[in-house]
Amino acid sequence: MTTTRAAHPVSYTNRKGQVYYLHAGQTKTGKRRYFVAKTIGAGVLAELPAGFEIVESINAVVSVRRIDPSARKIPETDLARVRAELAKHPRLRPYRADVVKGEIIVFEPIGGLSDELARHLKASFQMTPFQLEQHRPELDKSTHYSPVLRFAPIDGQYAVFRMTYRGDGGWSWALAHGPLGSLAPKYLNTLGTSAFFELY
Repeated sequence: MTTTRAAHPVSYTNRKGQVYYLHAGQTKTGKRRYFVAKTIGAGVLAELPAGFEIVESINAVVSVRRIDPSARKIPETDLARVRAELAKHPRLRPYRADVVKGEIIVFEPIGGLSDELARHLKASFQMTPFQLEQHRPELDKSTHYSPVLRFAPIDGQYAVFRMTYRGDGGWSWALAHGPLGSLAPKYLNTLGTSAFFELY
C-alpha cells in the first residue's frame, strides 16, 4: 500500500514560531476528523475543508474546529475598545484581550518580559530599554496567559465578571451590567492592583 502526500500541505505558524500541518484521519467509529501535527504524516491535506477553520488559542495551542454560523458575534469595535483601554496604561500593555466563545476575555501575562524581569535585566546586565525591546519577541514566546476578566454580551450591553481564586476558583457572579464604554475603563483599571480582589 502506498501513501500519497499533498504537494503543498496546509500549514499554520503560531506565535511561538511552531509550524503545524493539517491532516485528516478517522475516529474509532470511522468518522472523518481533522487535526494538526508538527510533522507531515499520512493524511496531510493541501486544502482546508469547507466549514472548518484553523484557530490558535491565547496560549498558542493550534487546533481545527468546525465553523459555527450561529455563534454569537462580538463586534470588532467592541474588542478594539477593550484593547485600546489596555493600551492606555503602561502596566496593562502586556495584558491581552480576545474573543472566546462569543465573549471578550482579558488575560494576564505570566512569564515573558514582566516589569520585574525588565528591572532585573537593567540592574544586572545594564541593558538599555532599546536592548530590552530587542529581546521582547523571544521572551514573549514563553509567556502564558491566564483569564482574569470577562465581558459577556447581554441584551445589547455587557455583564462583567472577574476570576476568583478561593476554593475551586472560577468566574464570579456578574459584578455589573451596562455599556462596554463604561465598564471597560472602570474594571480594567483594577487589574494588577489590590482593588481587583475587592470586586464583588
